[in-house]
Amino acid sequence: MLVWPDQADRRGHLERVGIPRLWLVDPGIDPPIGESCLEDWLRLPADDADVRARLTSLASRAAHHPSRPRVDTHGRLVHREGVVHLSPVEHQLAALLIERFDSSVSNEELIRAARLEGSECSLRVHVSRLRHRLAPLGLAITSIYGYGYVMRLVA
Repeated sequence: MLVWPDQADRRGHLERVGIPRLWLVDPGIDPPIGESCLEDWLRLPADDADVRARLTSLASRAAHHPSRPRVDTHGRLVHREGVVHLSPVEHQLAALLIERFDSSVSNEELIRAARLEGSECSLRVHVSRLRHRLAPLGLAITSIYGYGYVMRLVA
């Protein structure tokens, strides 16, 4: 639960990482307008039963909503209930692939992000290792022949 508009600066980050939000809106303040199924609002003062109902509804939608994985500054990749500890190179590769989740990332961008001294061959080795480590979390990294890679949820 967050207060609108006092905590509005957190909205973009929470949306990117797929965290449900219930905005509490004071009387006389325009509520947030959004298209995310992970966002709802409630005007204050609110009855406890109304708050519980909105939170339950958000939790239910979140359970059926594809969520993005996230990486922290310590190299931990978290997705749903799973955690994988990444090497520094894997961390850099995963961070860029997650930032552009479900979109393609070129080989050149990945090589730069991971500061790989080698060629695309070196990138393939690191991506292959990362691919195997993320598979148990329900994540796939797919090669785009001649271009790069994309990270997605396993269907």
